[in-house]
Parts: sequence; C-alpha cells; structure tokens
Amino acid sequence: MSVGVNLRSRPWIVLVALAATAVLFLVTWALTTARGSQPSGVQEVASEGVRIEVPAGWSRNAIDCGTPVRDTYVVDVEAVAGCALTPTPRVDYAEIRLSADLALDSAAAIATEEHQTVGHVVHRGADVLPDGRARRVVVVDRRVVVIAVTEDPAVADAIADSVKID
Repeated sequence: MSVGVNLRSRPWIVLVALAATAVLFLVTWALTTARGSQPSGVQEVASEGVRIEVPAGWSRNAIDCGTPVRDTYVVDVEAVAGCALTPTPRVDYAEIRLSADLALDSAAAIATEEHQTVGHVVHRGADVLPDGRARRVVVVDRRVVVIAVTEDPAVADAIADSVKID
C-alpha cells in the first residue's frame, strides 16, 4: 500500500492547488495595487500647494543656517539672515519655497523651458553646480520654486518630474 498521493487518480487535488495559487496571486496583486502607484523607496512631501517625491531615507529640514547638512528635503523654512555655513556640505537635497521676486531669484533664472503640468504653466531648467552635482529647477506659476540638487542626475530628474500641483 502506497502512502504517497497519486495525482493522476486525484485530479481534484491538482485543481485545488492551482485554484489556491491563483487566489494567492490575486490577493497579492490586489494588496500591492491598493497601496498606490508610489514607487518603494520614495516619500511624498508637500508645501506651498506643490508635492514632490524624494528618496525615503531623506529627513525633513536637516539644515544649519538654512544650509542642508545631510540628505534632506527642505520645506516651510524662512531665509536665515546673517548666518552662513562654510564650507557648504556636499549633500543631496530638494527644496520647495516661495520666491519673493522671480526676476531676482538666481535659481529660478535657470528655469527657462515652458511646460504644462495638469493645466498649470511651469518653467523648468537644469544645470551642473561647480562641485559637479546636478541641479534641476521647476518654477510653478504661483512663484513656487522647486529645487533638486543631487550627485546622481537621474535622482534630480525624478524629483523634478514628480512635481504635482494641488
């Protein structure tokens, strides 16, 4: 007498196993889809009616004298007068801020290419800082300036591409 199960004589076992596998696959797919389309490893941050996606490991407002001191996103920070941090740390960061005057804003000045983003006019620009980091700037029609500065140009591009206007 054989203790093992003969799959040929019990086709219903194969059908149950296939059905269970299909259900498990569908449940996994549904749960993954329900979490949203945000890629893993990123977090969404918002300020001034603008949202961006930045790397998940970045902390909020890791700054000293208004200067980022480690990989960070900078939001809701006023300019710090009479304070300068030198040398400037070579870190990655993204910033959302209002510009008092776009005509005098040196970062906003590089955003010369006009684009449409969900019914809003934005201006975009890119350059490389003297230390070799990539800088991407997006200026939203409400004087909101988004700046992404990173070692990896692809990360700066991804941040600039993620701009959403509320």
